[in-house]
Amino acid sequence: MDGAPEGVITQVYGEHATGKTTLCLMCCKYSLLRGKKSVFIDTEGGFSPKRLSLMGVKNFDDIIVFQPRDFAAQEESLIKLERIMSSRIGFVCVDSLVSLYRLEGYDHKKRTELARQLGNDLLILSRIARDFDIPLIITNQVYDDVTGGKEKIPVGGDVLKYWSKLIVKLEKDEQIKRKATLVRHPYKKEGESVFYDIGDPGIIDASF
Repeated sequence: MDGAPEGVITQVYGEHATGKTTLCLMCCKYSLLRGKKSVFIDTEGGFSPKRLSLMGVKNFDDIIVFQPRDFAAQEESLIKLERIMSSRIGFVCVDSLVSLYRLEGYDHKKRTELARQLGNDLLILSRIARDFDIPLIITNQVYDDVTGGKEKIPVGGDVLKYWSKLIVKLEKDEQIKRKATLVRHPYKKEGESVFYDIGDPGIIDASF
């Protein structure tokens, strides 16, 4: 499905306005075009019927939306999703997996339990992707490198990295051009980049 492999978790990370939500909406559309339902787990309020309409989507009944309001509710949504999964669902995304996790704060006493819960969320998502052989995308946020480097660091560290079999970094360069870079892939060359724009149809190739 347009580069998102079936059966594994794909992680897409980047700063605000780099197109993470747009990519998820596009994948929802492609699943509908294949006669399948889509699931959009929306933790940031990014799900937009208007945006989907601009992409040409008309049948919103085939998109199942979860909107958890805290990190515990996110896990409940994933448990419920696993119960209702069927062959009629062709795509799942979580946009984003870490926003409610970050709202819990970084109190040392909580950190171990939060990390355990995040790992459990990823375990559930991995089972869903594998058992139903579908593309599954999680979006991730970034933070500044505290060592002084210019690189933006994805949230979640080794936990998200371990569970994500394909990782794509989205960013804007100094000329406000958007760039997607392949950070991890099971068989394609890593480190390759393409440029893109965002318009009414969604992500638009701007490499030429």
